[in-house]
Amino acid sequence: MVQVSIRMNFGALARDVSNFADKEMNLIARNSLLDTGFITQKHLRTQTYGKAFHPRQSAFKNVITSLGSGRPAVALSRGALKTAVGRNLEIVIFDKSNKEYMQRHATGGIKRPEGNHLAIPGRTTVEPKRTGRGIPQRLRPSTLLDKPKAFIAIINGQTVIARRRRKTKYPIEVMHILEPTATIRKSFNFYEDSARLFRSVFPQKYSDNFNARMRRAFKTKY
Repeated sequence: MVQVSIRMNFGALARDVSNFADKEMNLIARNSLLDTGFITQKHLRTQTYGKAFHPRQSAFKNVITSLGSGRPAVALSRGALKTAVGRNLEIVIFDKSNKEYMQRHATGGIKRPEGNHLAIPGRTTVEPKRTGRGIPQRLRPSTLLDKPKAFIAIINGQTVIARRRRKTKYPIEVMHILEPTATIRKSFNFYEDSARLFRSVFPQKYSDNFNARMRRAFKTKY
């Protein structure tokens, strides 16, 4: 009788699998989180942000989609991020400037003033100058009103902070509109897009990283 017998040493295999889990599973999770984080960050910067705002400076959209880890989250460079994600098994995408108005754009809400009025930046005069750090100091209401060319006026029933463009009385430009409150509509799909991408990207990245590590660990032995 011709016969071939194949036997498996399950004890050795079980030890190898256990060793694999001890050495590789944390790395697989870390790398999958990093891959997902960078893909999500890129989408938020290149697509989500542009649908909600008029991109003016790349630094601004970069600030509000910082990658970090920990509670509270801390923005980290790539090397430090890799270490922190491996330790915490968590990656965070967040606005490191901690601007309250960005949260309102992401959820909607009513903005109320600390004083009597809210100063809403002029759409063509001040708003285009906004950067990742916000409105430049020289264009903020208190700074403008310290200058002789700026003043508060009522134009067509609307209270504004205006500024003379030259030494003459006219022309003037509206720098800020003064309102008692402002309704901020939800326009920035930060949470929705982040959750959608995580659900779709992470499982695939985890599978890819797991299979790559598994092939590397067992290719010479089994």
